[in-house]
Amino acid sequence: MKSLPAWSGSVATNVINLGFGIATGVLAARLLGPESRGELAEIQFWASAIAGMGICSLPSALSFFIARRQDQASMVGSALASAAALALLSLLCGLVLVDFAADPKLRNLQMLYLIFFLPANFVALTLVAIDHGRQDFARYNAFRLLPQATYMAGIILLWHQSALNVPMLLAASWLGTFLICIGRWCHIRYNGISVPRLREMTALLRTGLEFHTTAFAGILSQNADRVICITYFTHADLGRYAVALTLSGAGLGIVSSATSIVLFPKLAAAQSFAVRRHLVRNALGASCIIALMTNACIALIIPVMLPFLFGHEYDEAVPVAILLCIAQIPTCFVQTATVALRALDDWRAGPYAQLSALAIFVPVAAVIVPRFGLNGIAASLMFSQTAATALLLRRLQVCVGLSAVQCMTPELRWLIARLR
Repeated sequence: MKSLPAWSGSVATNVINLGFGIATGVLAARLLGPESRGELAEIQFWASAIAGMGICSLPSALSFFIARRQDQASMVGSALASAAALALLSLLCGLVLVDFAADPKLRNLQMLYLIFFLPANFVALTLVAIDHGRQDFARYNAFRLLPQATYMAGIILLWHQSALNVPMLLAASWLGTFLICIGRWCHIRYNGISVPRLREMTALLRTGLEFHTTAFAGILSQNADRVICITYFTHADLGRYAVALTLSGAGLGIVSSATSIVLFPKLAAAQSFAVRRHLVRNALGASCIIALMTNACIALIIPVMLPFLFGHEYDEAVPVAILLCIAQIPTCFVQTATVALRALDDWRAGPYAQLSALAIFVPVAAVIVPRFGLNGIAASLMFSQTAATALLLRRLQVCVGLSAVQCMTPELRWLIARLR
């Protein structure tokens, strides 16, 4: 599949998922109110953070090996066995963490959600990684639509039945992940999976851990703002921050995710330095331009759209959402550049950048959050991601010989060819 149709399909999938996400966010915010919306955000935060840290980038490792033409049936079996083991280990560690860190009022519900969510999430991500590595983006994107579509249908049904509350919304959210497991498993042929091999499990986990150094640092850096919200702010404030993230993250979800999905397997499969340089420059340049335009437009309409969509209870989220929208521009570059460098076997650059961002975020937030509240969190995030961008620009210059300007602008002839 050629890069542009694959990227366009991924963008279309992200736009549809964005529509589902905004719709579900609006319904949940209006029907639950800031307090209950904050409780839902806290439970989903801990679950996604534990899953992100515990899976050890196993799906990325599987995609990487499959893209390198190591597509044996035993590799899939080894990946699923590794996913099951990691899910069990993550669940045990997660239950201990939640018992220590979660709000006592939500602790039992949080633990129950973890028990159901983690195994389904690990297996689902591993199964769809097969399609990612094979560059079967049509099927991959179809399964990416399933969770949000299921969640949307669940919210509407619960609303109609007057049964909409935090536990039922968590069940609707989990159902989409479970359906991916069932649906993707049905597409595996009887000879598409075989007995796992210890050697392949070791190779997958070793590669995944190398990749996960980046992912782990990214999880710490990108979730530091949420940790501050959960720790020092009320559930109502957390609900407002979640609403601000829903709108401000729209551009990031459309551009960065689509570019990374297509770029990673193509770079991993490319052998020529010239081809890799070409892919990196045009992917980063195009994503930077689109992210800038998209987020600028979103920032302009937030003062009108946020109160209109979510209600005037969330008016205080408007300045936070605008600042977060600006912060998403460098964040888009950081995420895409990190994926590109990982595919080029330079997995260390991402962790260095993300840890540097975290080292800047924490002291800046400590100074300005007590004075500016949620706005201070968003401003701290903007400063930290800008610093991470500068570090990655330098690394790309060393790795593929691209200047800062080249990293942020695609080749003119490539752009003209795509616009024809």
